[in-house]
Amino acid sequence: MARAFRGLRSDPDSRYDAIVIGAGIGGLVCANLLAKAGLKTLLVEQHYMAGGYCSTFRRRGFTFDAGTHFYPLLGNPSTLTGKLLRDLDVPTQWIKMDPVDHFHFPDGSSFAVSADFDRYLADLKLAFPEESSSLDRFFDLAREAYLHGLLKYFRWRDSPKLARYGDLSLRDALQRFFKCKKLRLLLAADCPHWGSPPSRTSFVFDSMLRLSYFLGNYYPLGGSQRFADDLAAVFERRGGSVLMSSRVERILVEDGAAVGVAVRTGFGGKRREVRLASEVVVSNADLLLTFERLLGPEVVGRQAIDSLLSLKPSAPCYLTHVGLRGISTKKLMQIQGYYWDDWDPETVGREGLRFKLFFPTLYDPSLAKPGRHVMLVQKVREIDFEAVNDWVAHKREYEASIDSKLERTLPGISEHIEVQLSATADTFRRYTLNRAGAMLGWEMSPDQLGASRPGLEGPVGNLFCTGHWTQPGGGITPVMVSAIRVADMILKRSPNPPARERDGVFSDLHRGGLGRGRSFFRPA
Repeated sequence: MARAFRGLRSDPDSRYDAIVIGAGIGGLVCANLLAKAGLKTLLVEQHYMAGGYCSTFRRRGFTFDAGTHFYPLLGNPSTLTGKLLRDLDVPTQWIKMDPVDHFHFPDGSSFAVSADFDRYLADLKLAFPEESSSLDRFFDLAREAYLHGLLKYFRWRDSPKLARYGDLSLRDALQRFFKCKKLRLLLAADCPHWGSPPSRTSFVFDSMLRLSYFLGNYYPLGGSQRFADDLAAVFERRGGSVLMSSRVERILVEDGAAVGVAVRTGFGGKRREVRLASEVVVSNADLLLTFERLLGPEVVGRQAIDSLLSLKPSAPCYLTHVGLRGISTKKLMQIQGYYWDDWDPETVGREGLRFKLFFPTLYDPSLAKPGRHVMLVQKVREIDFEAVNDWVAHKREYEASIDSKLERTLPGISEHIEVQLSATADTFRRYTLNRAGAMLGWEMSPDQLGASRPGLEGPVGNLFCTGHWTQPGGGITPVMVSAIRVADMILKRSPNPPARERDGVFSDLHRGGLGRGRSFFRPA
């Protein structure tokens, strides 16, 4: 797939209004907002492709998503993030997913999550009639948590009612309302989205994700890279510059404030380090890397670094990318989804979750040749990253385990495989520089949210941080919200902000919610 943007074809200028480190979605969105407001902005990316986890690669006619492969809200222009993309003129086309999830249980039964909330709730009550009133009470609380979580985490407003359940984990909530272990698993069966077990997942954040599905869960036409490249192309059309295959070596600091960056750029024997000045610097990079290497303990202090080290990252997501031939679309629709081998969702990062099977070609057949399909095998794994001494052997062991489980799940599948590759925690670390290949930055546990999560202002002046290592949290929507907030903070401090931004960057976005107009948004 030819990328939709050019990238710099000459040396970068020596001075910018803003430099953004990292072309993941947070960096791309923040850079777009700053360029839209008229700031001369440079986006620096160490990889040769934009997007971070939202990227793709091709093998033998198959297009594979490298990481992220579903996008809640983005195709719905009534939502905060959908409206943002429309206002930025991002041309990505979105395909709505319905059902939004499938779960396969240890007893051989399965459950499909309809994209329509009322039907979803009716299906739950039909399957679990003895829990009908408990389901009503649970979703009443989920709606309330959603609304007050939106105020607190996405609009940065006080919401006193949040104190009632702000410390509640998803496991706590499920145990409070339900006796049936199967229903508890069903309502936690998508916890791999969080890279954490239910006991370390915030009930508030889970409610926000759970209810956002019913405003639309989407797949980008052309794959994840199309979305990232569209963001980069729009940024360039607004006068922004993208410097690819260039690694920021350090953030330059004078008198306690960031004044620019030192970047290693160029190709082959012409690779060199250049110093670029900037009024502000935004890091969308791994936060520990930003503190430890780009700034250094002599700048931020050992205590600040130790504070980050005390936080628990989300688990990495292992992916096996498979190109299939000769399996019908009807069959793939039946077998897609999460496969659970244990009734306890706390085992998600171990052997309790077999894997998730996702087929992007069910939504966009152009990702493979006619008669062929793309299969992504997703497995969240809790590992001690530093204890792995031989990643080649580790990968071989993982692949053997996945192959065995695939054959057990789909006998004879090996005869249909044309291409198969795997990505481990180390793969994601190498390509994105995310600590331990973490899936969503720090865990979204109740004790790692709000003020307990690193903020958006850096430890030195003129430095801001965005992405899943900062507030409000991980996932596409929270990352984009962090980018909106950072751009807002930068433009508010400008002595002559553009007229529309004087009261905050795109303040109409802040007044919006994740979306409105559906029954589950009625106040609890």
